[in-house]
Amino acid sequence: MTYKRIRVLVETAERCFRGYIFKPEKDAQFRLSDHLNSYDKQFICLTDVEIADRGQHWRVGDKQAFVAVAINSITYVAPLEEDA
Repeated sequence: MTYKRIRVLVETAERCFRGYIFKPEKDAQFRLSDHLNSYDKQFICLTDVEIADRGQHWRVGDKQAFVAVAINSITYVAPLEEDA
């Protein structure tokens, strides 16, 4: 199976994560939202991640190669168009 790397913003109540998610390329109609809606894991995995306190978007935060964020803590997910 092949995967598409998509840069996303993931927010929780306390943190903002900017990193990459890998979405299966099933077909052209399988969107990021389709992938997230069918996601059956307890964590969403991101790579090349910048972490900042929520509301501190102008400040560069901690950088990590890999982060797993608990699905039940996520309040917001959006693709970042500047890297699309």
